[in-house]
Amino acid sequence: MKRFQNKIAESRKTLPITIIYGVGIWLLAGLVNNGWWFQFLCFFASVYAMIHLNNMNLMIRIYSRSVSAAYIMLSCITVWLFPSVNGAVIQLGSVLILLLLFSCYQDHQTRGRAFYIFLIASLISLLEPRYLLFVPIIWLLMATTVYSLCFRTFLASLIGLITPYWLYAGWLLYNNRHNPEMALSFMSRFTEIQWATDYSALTRPQIIYLALLVVVFLVGTIHFWITSYMDKIRVRQIYTSLIMLTLYTLVLLAVQPQIYNVLIYMLTIAVSPIIAHFVSLTHTRMSNLFFLLLMIVIFTLTGMNLWIS
Repeated sequence: MKRFQNKIAESRKTLPITIIYGVGIWLLAGLVNNGWWFQFLCFFASVYAMIHLNNMNLMIRIYSRSVSAAYIMLSCITVWLFPSVNGAVIQLGSVLILLLLFSCYQDHQTRGRAFYIFLIASLISLLEPRYLLFVPIIWLLMATTVYSLCFRTFLASLIGLITPYWLYAGWLLYNNRHNPEMALSFMSRFTEIQWATDYSALTRPQIIYLALLVVVFLVGTIHFWITSYMDKIRVRQIYTSLIMLTLYTLVLLAVQPQIYNVLIYMLTIAVSPIIAHFVSLTHTRMSNLFFLLLMIVIFTLTGMNLWIS
């Protein structure tokens, strides 16, 4: 018996309607008045990448666009992030990293893609140095769930990490030929990072949104563990990767809450397929009630954040 949640998850109209919804939220938040065109383009490029991620890996074993739809719905709650140029780059780069990472599944001949994964991470770190905190978990996933880590891919990843800094240092040296020590001036940003835990940096909307992500993550993960035997091995490994990435990001948020606006993008991206898997593949009365309650909470939080902004 198909319930309301299943009709929504399996409908071909869901994604177009959700995209229109996303555009509407951006317009209401001030897209035109504030000229957030670059941020808007990065957001919808990340949506397109999520669609491709779902299609390439067949993350839901039935026809469903709920992965990208969930991503749009969750991302639109975080209205306070819309003006951030750095955030837009982090958002798009994070999706591209996962897209490339999962395309390397059980393939040790992916030196080029390994290079680009870490090149993107390194480029993002030029804007936000603490994004390099994701490098260890990417290596771990390559070794334990994606099965693509070998000496050659590891070496390619190191070259990818070094390349942006090497080029940037060369550019600084060229423009400061009479003051060569300026070539490494950007490295001072790493020494200025404050590692002390500061929960006072979190606002109420940030805490509420994080709590929502934790709840849907727990619900989706429990469902996945119970029903994962019905998924293909590749899909199980991808969802295991997303669960590990989510747990790692939550640990980072626990010890570095002051960089919430850096970490929350990856958390949203990782949680979206997990809750989409639950919504698409459950058919009980309780799951339908949970879906309805979830939609009410999402619309309420989005409306509240629009009003506050």
